[in-house]
Amino acid sequence: MSNAIPHSSLPIDLPDEIRQSAKALKSAAANFPPPPDVEPIADNGTAKTKQPVPPKGAVSSFIATVHFLSKICGVVAASMFAIAMFIICQLVFMRYVLNASTTWQTEAVIYLMIGATLVGLPYVQMIRGHVNVDLLPLYLRRGPRKVLAIITLLCGIGISALFGYYGLELVIEAFEGGWLSETIWAVPLWKPFSSLPIGFGLLFLQFCADLLGLLTQRTTPFDISEDTF
Repeated sequence: MSNAIPHSSLPIDLPDEIRQSAKALKSAAANFPPPPDVEPIADNGTAKTKQPVPPKGAVSSFIATVHFLSKICGVVAASMFAIAMFIICQLVFMRYVLNASTTWQTEAVIYLMIGATLVGLPYVQMIRGHVNVDLLPLYLRRGPRKVLAIITLLCGIGISALFGYYGLELVIEAFEGGWLSETIWAVPLWKPFSSLPIGFGLLFLQFCADLLGLLTQRTTPFDISEDTF
């Protein structure tokens, strides 16, 4: 027969009796190629993929500088919390073991805890550690989601700028007026008050860096993957 299919076109690993059957010939004449002898190895993430290189320039330098400052704030805030815990332990030892009076420990712990919370604001914003509800952004499409993210960041910029400005005004007024705490320790109040302009001022810069990263497509709105809707 002139239309017969040569045996060389059949899979080489089939037995001779199957290779000679009409079913095998019909299968070989089909449009689908025979299955490969070796199954492909599943990609477990070890293969190197080409990552997009972020653009360089003034915006990238600004964002990197703000992130560095935010990380410093995170280290300072964690150190302040650690010092406050150490002072609490010292207070308990002094009062309940040595039966001695304490004069400055309680006030110092209060100032350190509040100051650490304020100074740590930009770091928490950088790592997206604030409590947020992302139900609405998840149900929005890319365009409205980006608009909502821009509005949210603009609100954060405005609020942080407001608190930072009035915090700085409060520090200057406390310094010029010589304000002291109404305790035996009599702490100059401009020192604990300084955590307000520092924390909210750097939070303002972090919000600005987040907004620039969003507008230049370095980040995604609410850190949601672009594949979502």
